Amino acid sequence: MRTYKIYARPRNLGGGWNLKLYEDNQEADGAAYPVQQEDPHVGIEWWNGLHETRRAYWLMVAASAKPAAARHAYLLVEAYNDARGEGESWST
Repeated sequence: MRTYKIYARPRNLGGGWNLKLYEDNQEADGAAYPVQQEDPHVGIEWWNGLHETRRAYWLMVAASAKPAAARHAYLLVEAYNDARGEGESWST
């Protein structure tokens, strides 16, 4: 039986997520999914392209009024979704 777990990575290692893959309750593999570093202009373009309701959503997720924090929250969710996708592929 194949399963997986996703754990938060420490900020000093880049944040994001660690994926652990298990086979018959034994760790078989894993991968790191850090929050991607990017040029700040990419984040500005992302923010400027969002509708007001999406801006409000990402600010709420970030629990901040700063667009940079909203972008970080978005990237954190993207990293999690990547890890979950890999885990789902492994377990099916």
